[in-house]
Amino acid sequence: MTRRTGYGPALALAAVLATAPAVRPQDGDRPTELPPLLPVPGPEVPRPAYRGPAGEYDHGYFYLPDRAPERDRDPDPVCGPDGRFWVAPDLALGWTRGANVPRLVGVGGPAGPIGYGGQRAGAPFRAGLGLAAGLWLDEQHLHGVDASFFYLSQGGTGTTLFPPGVGLYLPTAEGNFPLSDPGGGYAGAFQAGLNTRFASADVNVRRNLLCSADARLDALAGYRYAHVADDFEVYGKRLGPGGQIVRFRDQASADNGFHGGQVGLAGEVRAGPWYAGMTGKVAFGTVFTDTGLEGKFRVNGTVVPAGFYARPGLTGERDHTRFGVMPAVGVTLGRQLGDHCRLFVGYSFQYLNHLTRGPDVIDPAPPVSAADPFRVNPVGAARRDAANSDFWAQSVNLGLELRY
Repeated sequence: MTRRTGYGPALALAAVLATAPAVRPQDGDRPTELPPLLPVPGPEVPRPAYRGPAGEYDHGYFYLPDRAPERDRDPDPVCGPDGRFWVAPDLALGWTRGANVPRLVGVGGPAGPIGYGGQRAGAPFRAGLGLAAGLWLDEQHLHGVDASFFYLSQGGTGTTLFPPGVGLYLPTAEGNFPLSDPGGGYAGAFQAGLNTRFASADVNVRRNLLCSADARLDALAGYRYAHVADDFEVYGKRLGPGGQIVRFRDQASADNGFHGGQVGLAGEVRAGPWYAGMTGKVAFGTVFTDTGLEGKFRVNGTVVPAGFYARPGLTGERDHTRFGVMPAVGVTLGRQLGDHCRLFVGYSFQYLNHLTRGPDVIDPAPPVSAADPFRVNPVGAARRDAANSDFWAQSVNLGLELRY
């Protein structure tokens, strides 16, 4: 019995192949020439670059590039506070340094105590106005211009001396002139008044030095102007034993204008809605001074062409110039109200030297003869505008700053 398997046909085919004669290729069957080579690929045409939100992307990259594509640079941040333009009006309560008044009246006798003079005649507290404004010239608030103006209203003091039964004596170059002398039968009175005016203004260019999220510091360079003016008036009246009436009135004025170049710093620190600022400036320039002196002397109904202090040769107008220095300091504390408004309180101090005040114009010992006060004496060594005074103004301010 023969067993059947699946390998029968395969074994039969193998046996046939084994007994067949080998076939060798003939020379004529070989190829006489090789097929042509494939063409060399030319340079690849670059595909157009694609620029997406993260920068340039090249489709030819099959691996990560050596560096990340460049991104668009963000604009520089704005140096605070907000607002490219600002204006800040304020109301001020200010006071000024008094003028030094020489000894003009003695009380009780020729060697008695001083009745008026020998001290400073000041001006009371009075109202003022301030205004500041500025503009940044670039979007980042690094370069700008600003300006400010300050005005203090006229203020003054007055003095009246009319002591019954007490002598009043005015010093002169030839002794004391009795304005009131109970022993000699004279009764008199003396009055004096001083009025002062002040204003200042400046304009600057700004350049930022330091800037952070909550603070900044700017350098300032510009021009400053200031005006200080005094009017000083003296009045006397004497009634003699024979009914003779003597009156005199002298008026002295001093007008000082300062012009100078200025440098300084301005800074601000912010904490939430609150902020504090400080400004320091100093100006160097020239004080231009114009002074005037005039007066009248009346005896009963006759007018003598001279005052008690405004003697011939000393009257009229004069002018002179001096070098001056004017520093100014300001401090503010404020709070942000909304997006465009800031409320602040502040203090300011301004100083000016080498100027002439009203009482400086007169000579405290004029060339007047006590025996004959109506005689016009040569002025001799009489002086005028001899003093070299200084001045300051202080104020407390309340204001509102608007920024857009």
